Amino acid sequence: MRRFRFPLARLQRVRELGEELARSELLAAEARLHECELRLEDTRADLRAGEEGVARLQSDGSLRMGEIIAAQRTLPTLLARVTSRRTEVAAAAQVVEECRAAWQAARIEVRARERLEDRARDIFREEERANEDKQLAEQVDRKAALAGGAHDVEGDER
Repeated sequence: MRRFRFPLARLQRVRELGEELARSELLAAEARLHECELRLEDTRADLRAGEEGVARLQSDGSLRMGEIIAAQRTLPTLLARVTSRRTEVAAAAQVVEECRAAWQAARIEVRARERLEDRARDIFREEERANEDKQLAEQVDRKAALAGGAHDVEGDER
């Protein structure tokens, strides 16, 4: 019996490697997105803490205007940092979606080639079975011809 050889095996391996690479890029992009989200949450916490500090200074009734003004001046910087972090998160999310689309496209291509290989293997098996059946039929015919010829030979000798 012959051995099955898929003609696109090397191309399939290249596509599989491409899919693995796309998957690793997706995982890295998701990790970067998570880091950006954590930084955003930290920055939001800093902003809330700054707002609470200003409110505390204003509510305690003391007239420490210098401290109040200094605390209030940090708020716009913190708000700008939150806005910047939001932009980073949005950009990272966009990269994740692009990587996901690339990985899905690579996965679809790999699966399509896998189906081609399965079909080719099925055709190969059917051809091998047909060849084996043909060889068996030929052997049976030869044995029958030999057995029939042996009867003829025996009949001639009498």
